[in-house]
Amino acid sequence: MICPKIIAGDSMNPIATKVAVIGAGISGAVCASNLAKNGISVTVFESARGPGGRMSRRREITEDGRELYFDHGAPCFSTTNTEVEDMIKVWEARGLIAEWKQNFGSFDYITKQFVNIEKEGLNKKYVGIPGMNSICRALCSDPGIESKYGVTVGSLEWSENKDLWSLKDKDGHDLGQFNGVVASDKSTFSQRFTQVSGKPPPLDLSLTPGLADIVKEVPVRPCFALMLAFENPLSSVRYPFISLCFISFPT
Repeated sequence: MICPKIIAGDSMNPIATKVAVIGAGISGAVCASNLAKNGISVTVFESARGPGGRMSRRREITEDGRELYFDHGAPCFSTTNTEVEDMIKVWEARGLIAEWKQNFGSFDYITKQFVNIEKEGLNKKYVGIPGMNSICRALCSDPGIESKYGVTVGSLEWSENKDLWSLKDKDGHDLGQFNGVVASDKSTFSQRFTQVSGKPPPLDLSLTPGLADIVKEVPVRPCFALMLAFENPLSSVRYPFISLCFISFPT
């Protein structure tokens, strides 16, 4: 979170400030929703066409006109954190998620066997209704939040005189001024932004060495999503959810 100054009032008379949230994945969406609930005016900027991030959903049309939907990020989620469990109860009440009551298996590619089978109820898993991105979409639509999709933040500049952040898109167009900025996407200050866009990251970490040290400790784990559709159900796969286990050996 990049926020030199956020003015907080008491619970009866909150002093609303203006905050930009970059990224409409689950962390950005939850953050935006919590800020808005506390009387803060929030604008969410998301470079993709819609919310979701690693909880995205994609719609495809087959040659014969049938619609296919893929949750090509996280297929489900679980938690042991009590604060997250409280959020889950709220999401269930809003009809955004439901418990996925199925057996789960892991397929070992080496032995060609299903292993580590999780029995129903041992570890609750939840899915979004109707898709995993439903949670982010609903949270980014909460009162007090303005969400702007298809907008890539290209630069962030801090004005000492105004105590404000100025944001511009990748083409240099003004996106507004904010008291605080929440960067939920590490691309805001990583070289990945340059690799994708050919331009320097929006935030120059050389200007904030303290923040640069913190960012180095934030892990980033890339993942690949393979979306497959079959004409008929796969009778040989006994579980609706499986993970694949690959063992690599040193060479």
